[in-house]
Amino acid sequence: MSIEIPAGRYALDPVHSSLQFSARFVAARVRGTFGGLSGALEIADDLAKSSVQVQIDLTTLSTGVGARDDHLRSADYFDTANHPVATFASTGVVEDGDRFLLAGDLTIRGATRPVELEVRFTGDGEDHTGAFRVGFTASGRVSRSAFGVNGNVSATGGPLLVGDTTEITLELQAVRES
Repeated sequence: MSIEIPAGRYALDPVHSSLQFSARFVAARVRGTFGGLSGALEIADDLAKSSVQVQIDLTTLSTGVGARDDHLRSADYFDTANHPVATFASTGVVEDGDRFLLAGDLTIRGATRPVELEVRFTGDGEDHTGAFRVGFTASGRVSRSAFGVNGNVSATGGPLLVGDTTEITLELQAVRES
């Protein structure tokens, strides 16, 4: 089964795109978002030759709790004073049935590590202004400690309070450039 996605260069629409994350904290999950996304998608006729570049403004982090957000932006975690942007650059795309496996390099706090995202095409069409749009959902897991995001206080001899694995989901919409 081959998915038909119209070829072209697309600019990420930051108003209609978001990155959600969740990580374990003690016995439950904390969820949040990064609202500041930008980037481009190059959809090739041969989807294996397509590419994606995304920039994530880490200062836009929001969990709904101001003090927690400030702590996550601090040097204990993302250190946004010195590393305000994270980047993702794809290195390969493989079609797998009704989904894609998107490999790429994720850079956070100056550390670059390979990650793989499962991507699903969610549709395309013209909006009310005549602009042509495509949509995707991507998800995966990353080890925050692999990027130097290590803040983690534990009780003496107790378990770590914040889990290392962070689940991420991106909802992306992009507009074809003329």
